[in-house]
Amino acid sequence: MATPKDSGVNVRQTRKDDLPEVIAMIQELAEFEKMPEGPQLTVDDLIRDGGFHDQQQRQADGAPVFHSFVLEASIDPEGNVNHEQSTSMRSVDPASKRPLTRKLIGYAICYYSYSTWQGKSLALEDIYIRPAYRGNGYGEVFFRALAQHARDMRCSRLDFHVLNWNPATKFYRRMGAVDLTEAESWHFYRMQKDAIDRLVGN
Repeated sequence: MATPKDSGVNVRQTRKDDLPEVIAMIQELAEFEKMPEGPQLTVDDLIRDGGFHDQQQRQADGAPVFHSFVLEASIDPEGNVNHEQSTSMRSVDPASKRPLTRKLIGYAICYYSYSTWQGKSLALEDIYIRPAYRGNGYGEVFFRALAQHARDMRCSRLDFHVLNWNPATKFYRRMGAVDLTEAESWHFYRMQKDAIDRLVGN
């Protein structure tokens, strides 16, 4: 994914060795959303469901059911994001000549869905940036990269849900998103596994 050269961050596809850090950020997001007991996934679940294993195992498990991207920054020795870098992520601070540390500061998980009105769409399950790195424009860089991915994949729309108290609602409106609960009175429903089991019987 192309990201602005002066943004100080890089958006790229998640790799297998990123997954422990992604799991950690999933937990951080759950705590931010005041649901710390919510996450039940393991790294092995992400490996299986995201198609991160070897080709033979991918054939056994079928196609990946989600796609994932990370927001990566080069951190200087003082703990700041280094903005004088290329999208290849330099490993040395050009000013001090000291090594830079690559750090994951955000992640996104998405999957394709289908609209009988508009066709293929991209459903954004999670987008998260660690609190210490918010307020610097990185959220917009990340969100624009995901929108670019949706367009590249010929998706007709980008769908996501947001808790009503989340201050990010203002950001999403600024990005052009429409609250369908307000605009069209749509409500988001869910059946958990125990409800499915009760419905279909044991």
